[in-house]
Amino acid sequence: MKPKVLIFTKRVLPMSNTFVAAQGNNLPTYQPVYVGLRNNTSGISLIKGHETCVQENASLFPAFSRLLLDGAQILTPNWRQQLSNVDAKVIHAHFGKGGYYCSPIAKKLDLPMITTFHGSDITQKGKLSYNQKHRKITYQNSSKIIAVSKFIQNKLIERGCPEDKIIQHYIGMDNQYFSPCQDKYSEPTILFVGRLIEQKGCQYLLQAMKTVNAILPEAKLIIAGYGNYQKILTEQASSLKNITFVGAQDRKQVKDLMSKSWVTCLPSIRMARGNEEGMPTVCMESQAVGTPVVAFDTGGVSESVIDQVTGLLSPQKDQQQLADNLLQVLQNTTLRQKMATAGIERVNKYFNIRTQCKKLEDIYNSVR
Repeated sequence: MKPKVLIFTKRVLPMSNTFVAAQGNNLPTYQPVYVGLRNNTSGISLIKGHETCVQENASLFPAFSRLLLDGAQILTPNWRQQLSNVDAKVIHAHFGKGGYYCSPIAKKLDLPMITTFHGSDITQKGKLSYNQKHRKITYQNSSKIIAVSKFIQNKLIERGCPEDKIIQHYIGMDNQYFSPCQDKYSEPTILFVGRLIEQKGCQYLLQAMKTVNAILPEAKLIIAGYGNYQKILTEQASSLKNITFVGAQDRKQVKDLMSKSWVTCLPSIRMARGNEEGMPTVCMESQAVGTPVVAFDTGGVSESVIDQVTGLLSPQKDQQQLADNLLQVLQNTTLRQKMATAGIERVNKYFNIRTQCKKLEDIYNSVR
């Protein structure tokens, strides 16, 4: 029988956490059990057939149970018993606050805990959300801390994480599913995939489209995602042409859009509070299907996209350079094909999720 690992996310499972499901589902010898505080059905199909154990299903007063865990690190008896019945060998918490939530679970069940830091959970400054208190508890109770990029590793060190606990490990992605496709749109097409929030920088891409369409009137932009910035972006796009908002997309829809587009754009920026890309999955998925990436060089983006090789990078908020880079890729078929080949090779070498999951299991085994 396969040993079990508790894989924690605050909600089980939002569509935005596809990388969690992809990693857990591809573990070669461990059986994942997805655990969290609340249900979220938007991405539940990603873990269909796998065992779950959610706090709100184990409590008559789920809000009170969450309050006890969040405010006092108290694990309610019913959920504790259900988690104990799983008989897991290790607990893997995603995000820094997840490590805080899992600390009493690890103690009560006598399990080694691993915590993965992804991005704003360590880059973000200030007292809100992932504050120093939560991080300190997570550092203390984690046997190992995984950084999803070298950029995040450096941020962890800056924020006081013991260096001997840190392991830099790329999650990777399913490059058998996100595989190359030659069926491209007939018109030059740019794709944006991500939450429609200020940090993702779609507003700079829309500004760049004015320049792009002045040179290539037939160029199109597809915006896939949802978020609290959507109204602002929709109003901004009203004066432009060839802009299509398609809303939130599932995994298959994202794959199809990426495969057919000529270039994927990731104009993410660094926020005043420190929020920044850790290791954007979008970049890896796009390169895996043979679509070059044009992006702002923020956070861990340059670890995924190699400038002038698998895509083009520019300083954040430089909309003119962003436009020039988009035009360079859209207008040069030879360059696109060269970058597509290099991107596919790089993903296969460094971000193959099956290879990466074998390495992750080595980390699990090292703490048992």
